[in-house]
Amino acid sequence: MARRARRLRGAAGLTPAIFRPASKRHGRPAPHTGAMHPADPIQAVTHPDPYPYYRTLARERPLYYDPALGLWVASSPPLIHAVLAHRAARVRPAAEPVPRALGDDAAGLLFSRFVRMRDDAAHAGLKPLLVDCLQALPCGGAPCWPAAPHTLPGLDEFLFAAPVYAMASRLGLAQPAIAACARDVRLFRAALGPAATADQLAAGHAAAARLQTAMMEHLHAQADDAPLALLRSRAAQAEFEPAEVAANLAGLLFQSCEAGAGLVGNTLAALGRDPGLCAAARRDAALCLHAAAHTARHDPPVHNTRRYLDASMSLDGQVLPAGATVLLVLAAAGAAAPGDAPWTFGAGRHACPGRTPALQAAGQAVAFLLDAGLEPAALTQKLGYWPLPNARVPRFARHGVQAK
Repeated sequence: MARRARRLRGAAGLTPAIFRPASKRHGRPAPHTGAMHPADPIQAVTHPDPYPYYRTLARERPLYYDPALGLWVASSPPLIHAVLAHRAARVRPAAEPVPRALGDDAAGLLFSRFVRMRDDAAHAGLKPLLVDCLQALPCGGAPCWPAAPHTLPGLDEFLFAAPVYAMASRLGLAQPAIAACARDVRLFRAALGPAATADQLAAGHAAAARLQTAMMEHLHAQADDAPLALLRSRAAQAEFEPAEVAANLAGLLFQSCEAGAGLVGNTLAALGRDPGLCAAARRDAALCLHAAAHTARHDPPVHNTRRYLDASMSLDGQVLPAGATVLLVLAAAGAAAPGDAPWTFGAGRHACPGRTPALQAAGQAVAFLLDAGLEPAALTQKLGYWPLPNARVPRFARHGVQAK
């Protein structure tokens, strides 16, 4: 494709003007003076500029119970650290280790094998092996990407597909398998939604079965000296079944999807607000990685995570009862302590192991889009977000701007 061959344009066919002046802090939305504070941390995820609210929350209400949400809310860095480190705080409710709608069919079985969703011996034993493998995988080459989008709906689809393509490329899958896995991750993800229909659940089960099979075949096809072969061998020595290892390779693809979409999309929005940086990044792809890293701190993709208490715990002078759910507002911790490591990747025993690959993939995806001719300045007008409770993912197609 010729460089700059496709540019986003307004409905009249004219390239829109820059929406707002360049911000010195290019990774964060410019102040949205007409917008009120969000009502709660869930609404904050899709707010035009939630960061003043987050700073106030962490400073003035670091721990409180929200009766409307039915959640305890923790927002300051020390309190979030304390919850993440507490043995009573689990990633899934004790009574529902797998979302009830998934049952014990293929999607439920795949979900149940993810170490990301467990706090048992499997998590303690298998996660370090996965982390070691991820660090040993080659990371220098350019990933295989989906086709460059030329419409805004296509760009929205690209955001969710590109991180899966990048992780699948890192795992060594071939292009046809990568495209199939990306489609299946989207279908599996759709089945997890609380409003998933019977058709979506059926499609999710079929997708989960295909992902499990594809990862099993890929795992067994590795040369003896490959990182995945070493993972397979070390896992067998630790008495983990190959099916568990394969499921967690699928888990790496799944975990990259939503958060990666937010990181790529928010980086594009940041470049759209800073035309000088955008022009420089178009000339030097290394600046795209810089922009992604800055965005991870200042307009992060993951704002919230939850922990479920299987025993009571004392926190900041209050007793949180067994059975309580705690909403950890990671974005508030990041706003309160911008010098910390990016909170969007979590902390403690469930910290995301893929911080470096995620940042690299986001920077490469943004560079790919700029090289294909995308104009980020056109994306910042009336920017909206997908209605997700935890992830801040731009939705560029919702306001009627077309790509020409």
